[in-house]
Amino acid sequence: MRSNKKVTGNHFDLGDFIREYFASLCAIAFKITGDSDAAQDIAQEVIIKFWENKKQHENLESIENYLFIMVRNESLNYLRGLAREKNRYEQVTFINEQEDSVWDTIIEQETNLLLLEAINALPPQCKRIVDLSLAGNNTKEIAEELGIAVNTVKVLKSRAIHKLREYFSENDIWIEF
Repeated sequence: MRSNKKVTGNHFDLGDFIREYFASLCAIAFKITGDSDAAQDIAQEVIIKFWENKKQHENLESIENYLFIMVRNESLNYLRGLAREKNRYEQVTFINEQEDSVWDTIIEQETNLLLLEAINALPPQCKRIVDLSLAGNNTKEIAEELGIAVNTVKVLKSRAIHKLREYFSENDIWIEF
């Protein structure tokens, strides 16, 4: 900032004031915020605030110091506002993720209930094979547990899957097997 003029009389109009201080105010605001668009907005806001209240500032010893303090404060307010906005965004994102998680859990539980209902509607031998499969047993282990041939397990498992598909199709439920 170049001069230390007092803001009085008609010899110092708004245009002169802007030409005198705008670039310096932008530079200070940019140094604090790191954002050139925000710096220009802040410098403009400071000039407007100062100019609207220029009568209160007639006896300032240093306009430059006063404007520097105004720019610094406005820049810090801008940064605090960004931090608050980021915090709000993160909270909304967290809430949305929680809601999505709740909905995913509800859908998963509903799907599990539908699947259990469909499994319970299977013939007893097919139901037992599906239960053992869902428990993590492979075809050979199921055959040994039930005392039947591996091919019988494969056939009964295939029938069970076919009947489950029919059940879901009849009830307009889409599940991928």
